[in-house]
Amino acid sequence: MRYRAAAAGAALATAAALVTTPGAAAAVEPGFEVKITELPATFGAGAEARTLTVVVSSDRNRCIKVQWSLLAQVDGPDLDDLRVTRIEENGEFGVRRQEEGKVARITDRELDPGQLCRGRTVTATYRISFDEDADTGRVLFQPQAFTQDGTLLQETSGTSPVVGQEPAATKSPSPSPTAEPSPSETSLAPIDTPEPEKSADDIEAVPAAGGGGPPSLLGPGLIVGALLVFVGVALLLRLRMRSREAERQAAALPTGFYPSR
Repeated sequence: MRYRAAAAGAALATAAALVTTPGAAAAVEPGFEVKITELPATFGAGAEARTLTVVVSSDRNRCIKVQWSLLAQVDGPDLDDLRVTRIEENGEFGVRRQEEGKVARITDRELDPGQLCRGRTVTATYRISFDEDADTGRVLFQPQAFTQDGTLLQETSGTSPVVGQEPAATKSPSPSPTAEPSPSETSLAPIDTPEPEKSADDIEAVPAAGGGGPPSLLGPGLIVGALLVFVGVALLLRLRMRSREAERQAAALPTGFYPSR
């Protein structure tokens, strides 16, 4: 029991250190305001990093340097799935990251390059993303502005949902992909298919003068028939003339015989 109590006390102390670091006091200073000016409406697991922008302003008549710290608490996704990059004009800005349970603190290693004065703001920009295997849930951001000596000036908070991967038990089976012809297959020349053979009925049904069919024999048949008729008529006339000639010769012969003397 003593060991469990000691472990619980150590965990609470670590979490408290995350909440209060780097400031020595939890109370905020009057005359300062921290606002989130750009908060993503949602984060997608495996999607492109999105931007979180925070601005601190002051109504004090003195100028100070600021050190930024960002608390991020996840509900659903694992903390290891959270990726946070601090951005300045010259590129990435050095930070240190502390984690405890579901909470991570990302603190600037150096003071912000800007200077906070009355009528002049200081901005912190973060690029945030989640790994592709992150679960669905939400993330709570709590940006804080500290002075050079670690005094908390002001803080604010904002929440965004995280759209992650569905649990394996609830995933619906995806339909098997349907094989589609590749471009090379679709560009092939069409295959020549043989035409069906025609039956005798089909051949008789085709008109003699139909376009594209075999040449008609009607014309040559008529010509040959006419020639045969002409030859036949000529033969008949010739036979008739021979018959008449024979009759004339027969009529010219004597009809009786005279006795010889």
